[in-house]
Amino acid sequence: MTLKITPVKAILFTKISVALTCAWPPSPKMTKSSIILFKACWYMCYFSSILLLLPLLTSVYEYRDDPVILAKSVCLSCAVAQVTIKMMVCRMQYSSFQMLYHDMETFCKQADDKKNITLQRYVDDYKCAYGTYTLWCYLTAIGVICGPLFLPQQFPTDAKYPFPVVHHPVKSIIYLHQSLVGLQVSAGMCIDCSIAILLFYSAARLELLAQKIRSVKTECELDACIKLHDEILRYISKMINVVWPLILTTITTTAMGVVFGSLNMVTEQPIMVKIQYSIVVFSASLELFICAFPADNLMHMSSRICLAAYESKWFQGSVNMQKKIFQIIFRSQKPEVIRINGILPALSLRYYAGFLYTSCSYFTAVRIMVNENVID
Repeated sequence: MTLKITPVKAILFTKISVALTCAWPPSPKMTKSSIILFKACWYMCYFSSILLLLPLLTSVYEYRDDPVILAKSVCLSCAVAQVTIKMMVCRMQYSSFQMLYHDMETFCKQADDKKNITLQRYVDDYKCAYGTYTLWCYLTAIGVICGPLFLPQQFPTDAKYPFPVVHHPVKSIIYLHQSLVGLQVSAGMCIDCSIAILLFYSAARLELLAQKIRSVKTECELDACIKLHDEILRYISKMINVVWPLILTTITTTAMGVVFGSLNMVTEQPIMVKIQYSIVVFSASLELFICAFPADNLMHMSSRICLAAYESKWFQGSVNMQKKIFQIIFRSQKPEVIRINGILPALSLRYYAGFLYTSCSYFTAVRIMVNENVID
């Protein structure tokens, strides 16, 4: 008997996957003590990531003349910096994310059978891909954590500390701390899954609206559709305003991670190091896709409202009803996209393909520079 993953269970799974970053605010209905506990956990997790980020940045400076260790330190610094920045963004947008997630959870819990069909289809179509990605993120972190068991190194990273770390219990504490932050980095990568679930939810709401618009028969029903359309567009606009800093963080840090992580695959390294960083590079290059695909889907779905309005029986309605249909068609001409002026024209699969091409170009340039330094 296979376990059915419902929309509510999919949301719960995503919430658990980002628990180590405290990026999913508790429900507004939670008690005051629970909210205080959540915020206290956020401060502890954030402080934990900072305690590794600073030694990693020190390592970047200390090993600036060693291209191999430099590449490792930059790659891992980007990973830790990513989760640190994302946690700060989620904390600054606490109220907005709380509203967005609460609205989504409430809608899924209260959805009737007709709405559940559409929501369940989204879950069935993407649960394997996003569930596998989440598992892969944590397995990648475990692979890096277990590195010292197979490689001649003390810790998972080459972080430099201002005190000796060769003796116990300091050595054990440092190892456990780096392992914890490694798992936090995985949770930080899963924040993109929480963005994706918001995007899929928005697309599902638009799809349900399109179904209602196609079947409208009276002007009263059409007015209800227009009101619902306004509500969904406000939700999407609010979501885009709070997620674009997270998208920008993903773009910046994954590009650097792919470039510098790839150097460990083409330089003289033990085979275990090459395997380790090939997994890291693959995970980093996949991360932006996790958001790009649902963003591309939302862009196309928002445009389909126009087609749904045209396919309705507008020609049987009054002149006033036909004018309102025209209004819907006009508003749907501009698709809903995540964009950052001057940086991100529109997050889509087309942009993701360009991102991979640009990252490969940067990698080629950095590799040439490293080879020249090695020859000198």
